[in-house]
Amino acid sequence: MSLLQRELERSFGEGPAHPPVEETLRAGRRALRRRRIGAAAGALAVIAALGTGYAASTAGPEPRTSGEVATDPTPAPSPIEDAPPTSEPWGKAETVRYSAAGELEVRPGVVVHEQIENPYGYEPPNRSDALDLTVEGRRIWTIVELRNGNYTYSGSVPSNGWASFADYVADQAGAASDGNGWPDTLRLTDRGTVVASDGSEVLQRTDDPRLGDSFATPGTPTGAALVRAGEDGIAYFVVWRVVDGELDVITTSPRDVVGATFQELLTSARTQYASGEGLR
Repeated sequence: MSLLQRELERSFGEGPAHPPVEETLRAGRRALRRRRIGAAAGALAVIAALGTGYAASTAGPEPRTSGEVATDPTPAPSPIEDAPPTSEPWGKAETVRYSAAGELEVRPGVVVHEQIENPYGYEPPNRSDALDLTVEGRRIWTIVELRNGNYTYSGSVPSNGWASFADYVADQAGAASDGNGWPDTLRLTDRGTVVASDGSEVLQRTDDPRLGDSFATPGTPTGAALVRAGEDGIAYFVVWRVVDGELDVITTSPRDVVGATFQELLTSARTQYASGEGLR
């Protein structure tokens, strides 16, 4: 070191003493802790701000924006889509029906005034039910049948030729069993021919109705006719067969005749017997 350098150092003096090393380390640690606390406080402030915005957006009916984060990405199942159907939908014209288990069901909103169980006397699992109903303000008498797993039903306006609901049911049950309850329209002569009964009039007729083997075996005398009954003056569509010398006349309801031609009635009867259901 030169003489000039030594003179310069003495001019500055020794200066204050350096603090111990331990004190310097403690000060450094305190500064580091202050920086960490400040960073954590800033992060909490950001989270709090995000949480407040999410609560505000989901509290009302407005949908979430794209900046929101869903906490559960799995959607909840829809109770309407996932719930199994309670029953089969009703057809447009159905008022009563049988379930798959053979139980009678009445369409919601239909009022049942009276019910007569199994008027046709079917053996289980077949069954029948007659009901006096009000459907959308209209009164209806109806009979529903369950046969061989299929159900059918027919109806009538109350008091349309019957004094009471019980008379209607008895009339229909008689027609379903042995033809009783319908007016006398045809008779079998001693010569084995079929003619109009006393007071009745045959309007149209065929002795070859072609109703198929389900109606009568080949060679059996058969026929179909539109007959005005002498008892009440109403026209009925009838089909007949002669079995073992006995005349069996099957009469359809007069409501089925109104507005239909004889050929249309005959075609309908052929379809019924071809299906195995028949008119009875």
